[in-house]
Amino acid sequence: MRLFSQPVVRMLASFGLAALLAGCPSGGTGAAGEPKWPTANKVATTPLPGTASWTGVYFINTAGTRGTMHLFEGGDNKVHGCWLAEDKHAKATFVGETKDNLVKLDWTEKRIGFAGAPVHLTAYFVMTPAEDGKHIIKGEYGNDVSSDAGSPWEGIRQKNAEPKEDGCKLEEGETIPVETKPLD
Repeated sequence: MRLFSQPVVRMLASFGLAALLAGCPSGGTGAAGEPKWPTANKVATTPLPGTASWTGVYFINTAGTRGTMHLFEGGDNKVHGCWLAEDKHAKATFVGETKDNLVKLDWTEKRIGFAGAPVHLTAYFVMTPAEDGKHIIKGEYGNDVSSDAGSPWEGIRQKNAEPKEDGCKLEEGETIPVETKPLD
């Protein structure tokens, strides 16, 4: 049951009231105290073999999300990176965490050349390592920060491709986040 229409929610958000009505998604929880990654937190994980790593360049090949993703691992199972749409109509930055063959992402996407606020959502991938280094990743993304399910996506790690901090740069001076806190 929807309490407010989208225009009303946007108006409330401009006054800072939407956080009071929906719950604050930062700090690991989504709306009304739900887990931030309700689907990914239920995924059974398996350790990655010694030759597999999340750090890499992935081609996401699902219609509507086709593009290149540069993913970097940091300490304490943290990740960060960026994604650039194949046709360069959108780009995203993300931070997240890994647990074995699972990565959970806090994703902020902006359409290029269009006005409007960035889309902020949560998502996850599960990796299936391959002996040739072309690891398959499959997962889902939700439509906000309290849902990480509903839209499937998948990709493949590009063999012999090293991720670059400026791999999704469209303009001079753009950088991707290296902090592991959720993006605004």
